[in-house]
Amino acid sequence: MSIQLKCDAVNCVYNRSQLCSAEEIKVQGGQTTGGDDTFCGTFSSKSVGNFVSSMGNMNFSGSLKQMVSSEPVMDPKVHCNAVNCTYNSSEMCHADHVAIRNESSHSAEETVCETFYPQMS
Repeated sequence: MSIQLKCDAVNCVYNRSQLCSAEEIKVQGGQTTGGDDTFCGTFSSKSVGNFVSSMGNMNFSGSLKQMVSSEPVMDPKVHCNAVNCTYNSSEMCHADHVAIRNESSHSAEETVCETFYPQMS
């Protein structure tokens, strides 16, 4: 499944011009019923050490394609454990677009999945 992911967490090692260069991410949220209690568990602050350790999850082909495309082409798989989100099915996100926000974040817990939408009971 291809998901367009916009990421405002510019301090993340995977952030490339507000697109995510990770192959896969995991949105955390557990039993939350509010989006502000979700976060991108894959977030890793920019540093040489984190860049080296993140290479195994880097989408190199998507990053190369993105360099020559004016349209977003990077599309990480989005795993999600926010079980009360309407887009969560078997711990995979099925939204067409995902937005991770908090431009000033320096840790995973400071990010938020803006796409979270609570299930209606």
